[in-house]
Amino acid sequence: MDVFVIISQLLLYLCFSILAGSFLLMLVPNSHRPDLKIPKYLLLISTILVPIFAFVPVLDITLFIAPRLGLLEALKIVITTYTVGNAWIFTIIASILLVLVIALMRANEKRIYTLIALFLTLGLILTIAWSSHAGAMVPSTGIIGHFIHLTAISIWVGIVFIVGWYAVNHHNWLRFLSWFSKVAIGCLAATALSGILLTNVLVDGYVDSWMVSYGHGLLIKHLFLIPLIFYAMLNGLVVKYLISKNEIFNPIPWIRLEGFILFTIFAITAIFTQQSPPQGGHITNDAISPLFRLFHSGIIDSANSLSLVININIVFFFFLFLLLVGLIILSIYRKASIMITFLLSCLLVVSIYVMLMISVVIR
Repeated sequence: MDVFVIISQLLLYLCFSILAGSFLLMLVPNSHRPDLKIPKYLLLISTILVPIFAFVPVLDITLFIAPRLGLLEALKIVITTYTVGNAWIFTIIASILLVLVIALMRANEKRIYTLIALFLTLGLILTIAWSSHAGAMVPSTGIIGHFIHLTAISIWVGIVFIVGWYAVNHHNWLRFLSWFSKVAIGCLAATALSGILLTNVLVDGYVDSWMVSYGHGLLIKHLFLIPLIFYAMLNGLVVKYLISKNEIFNPIPWIRLEGFILFTIFAITAIFTQQSPPQGGHITNDAISPLFRLFHSGIIDSANSLSLVININIVFFFFLFLLLVGLIILSIYRKASIMITFLLSCLLVVSIYVMLMISVVIR
């Protein structure tokens, strides 16, 4: 069941991104973005799938308690008394309203319908934040932090995804970059600040949390921010320069590359947010992450803590890091396939990850 929950959360985040990105781009004047062809069925399907994917965690809890109470009674209790069930009811209501708005959307009144649809999309994101781990642990701070975090990343991913796959040309690209660069910076800042807020809520010590799967997920997710920021700068600065020198230069593959990195971060978030946060410092030997075990064996418990030290092995991985950075720059200069550049980016993250793991000392 855990696999289905992970997949459902990943697809749920993707649906939010499609909706948020589409509605925001519809509000942008045609002169400040490339021409887009966003099919209405994409918006309808994404909206219909939101309550379906949001129901999977509800079903997961229901199946857990069903052997004692029976399936229907367990489902009734989860929906009426559990936060995740209460939130799902509001998800259903907001999704139905959003389907109606999209279906009734007319070209001559498109702006007002789009504003309503964007408001309902934010409402859907709020229902997910309400039912999150952070929302359950510290309702006020957790819900606000999760809402800002998911909204910011959905807007960023959504714009990149829609422009990357549904733009029919790259007209007005410089005007598009002039405002999107500011939006991306704002989303990055909002994601970082809300991420710090959520980290303080969910974990007692960031480095110590690397011992368990939840903390490991946070670490890997944060490492992928390094190539993400690099490609965001590439799209905002280098691509802008190349277009100013050569109007026929096609920038769409590079925004797709940024989208691949963002989607990877979404996938990591979906995988590791299903793990229990190490709140309260209660870490047992059985709870240690299998990935952490690859580098550190032996008995580990709550009395242990982690610290970072520099050793000779780190020097090797640091030079490997520099080599991979050089290869990424070379692949961009040689206009290599974006998949090659993406794989090099993944290797870059792996090199930094291994460098950190071998520098960790258990005390």
